[in-house]
Amino acid sequence: MEIKKYRMLRQACYDLQYGMVDGYELLLREFVDDEWRVPADFSILTPELFSGLVAEAMEHLPSKSRIMINLDHDQFVDRKMLDAIINVHEKLPDYGLTVELTERDNTKMIMDVELLRSAMYLTSKGVALSLDDVGSGVNQFELLRPLLPFVTELKFALQNFQTEIETAYNKLYFWQELANFLGKKFVLGGIETEEDLVIARQLAVDYGQGYLYDRPQKFY
Repeated sequence: MEIKKYRMLRQACYDLQYGMVDGYELLLREFVDDEWRVPADFSILTPELFSGLVAEAMEHLPSKSRIMINLDHDQFVDRKMLDAIINVHEKLPDYGLTVELTERDNTKMIMDVELLRSAMYLTSKGVALSLDDVGSGVNQFELLRPLLPFVTELKFALQNFQTEIETAYNKLYFWQELANFLGKKFVLGGIETEEDLVIARQLAVDYGQGYLYDRPQKFY
C-alpha cells in the first residue's frame, strides 16, 4: 500500500487540573527516509492540499473535539488559505476548529495591518484564533496587540527557551498575566520534563501540552 507523502499527526492538549484531554493539535509531517518529519518547506503545500489533510484528519477524531491547526504569518495572510480552512469548518461544523498563528521565519515582510485583516476575516466566519509562540521571534507584544480582541487563547512555547530559563519564566509570567487580565485561555506548550511541570504548577497553569504527556503520533 502506498504511503502518502504528507499527513497530519495528532498531539493532545490537556486540562492539567483534571488530567483530561482538552483538544488535539494537528501537526503537518512529511514522510522522508521511512519516517515522519517536519517538512523542510511548508510553502509547497497548496491551500487545497493542506485543508484536505486537515479535513481527513478531523474525520478520524471524535465529534465535538476541539481541533487546532498551525498557520505561519505567510499562510495567515493568504486569503485562499483562509477560505480553504473556513470551508473545512463549514463542512465539519461539529468540531471546534482553531487556527494557531505560529512564529516561523517568513519569506516576506508581513505588516500588522495584514495580520489584523486576516484575524477579523477568519473569526467572522466562526473559526477561533489562538496566538502561538507568544514572546518568541517576531510574535512579540507590539505586533500581536492589535489581534488580542479577536483571539480566544494565548499559547506560550516553553521549548523555545530551554537555554534561557530566567527569560522563559519572566516571559511566561507576563503572557499568563496578560491572558488572565483579558479573560483569554492560556496554554503552556513544551512541557517536556518534570522541571517544566514544576514551573507550570508554580504558576497554576490550567492547560498544557508537551512530550511529558504526549508526542505527535499517527492516529489513522
